[in-house]
Amino acid sequence: MARLTLPGESRQGTGLRIYRDGDGLKVEGSINLGYIGTFTDSQIEITDTLEEIRDWLVVCDILGEVRSDDELISFLNSYFNNFAHRIEENIDNINGTFLLHVLTDMDSYEMDFMTIDRLFIEDKLFYGNEEDIAEIYNPVRVGLYNLAPYLETPNDGTIPKGHIETVLRSFYPAFDFDCFLENIVPEYIGLGDGEISFQCSDHFDEEILCGAYAVIGEDLSFSDWHNH
Repeated sequence: MARLTLPGESRQGTGLRIYRDGDGLKVEGSINLGYIGTFTDSQIEITDTLEEIRDWLVVCDILGEVRSDDELISFLNSYFNNFAHRIEENIDNINGTFLLHVLTDMDSYEMDFMTIDRLFIEDKLFYGNEEDIAEIYNPVRVGLYNLAPYLETPNDGTIPKGHIETVLRSFYPAFDFDCFLENIVPEYIGLGDGEISFQCSDHFDEEILCGAYAVIGEDLSFSDWHNH
């Protein structure tokens, strides 16, 4: 398992505070996932108890034996603030991977975004029959499949992904990316053993994103993506 920072080594200022709340833990602050959205306060949760967290692999690997609850909570604050900071440092890669998942889903199901007025840029449609959504997806399908290896690779900067968004926008000029991005609804984030999971939807009656979910691992790669 990749080593992150020990307590006291993390960069503060990302705004997360994890503290005891009755028998559980509560999180205050925010996590910025770029295009996916900014999640704040009650949208961020740790469902495991302190006793369960003691058995997390990342706790055993980095912290070793835990002497007190306070020490464990201090570690969680350090670890997840560092995690959130690394996401912000690599936000372009996170954004590109997210968009690639979205457009791959749209292609797989041939989602007809032309029926959503705000997402359809009619004067940029350069294929043929606008009533046939397949004419938008078919010509660029091979190019989209060539990007597939990036779906689950690290987003920590070890693999350049800065070109993904530009390529996707060139594939689908009639799809209003900017409007889509402005209408993403961040729902919740879960903090877990060496990972951060997220779920989001959209303001288009969830036609494009409906409870879209993925897990971001320590190398910032996406896994377990599902949508609809």
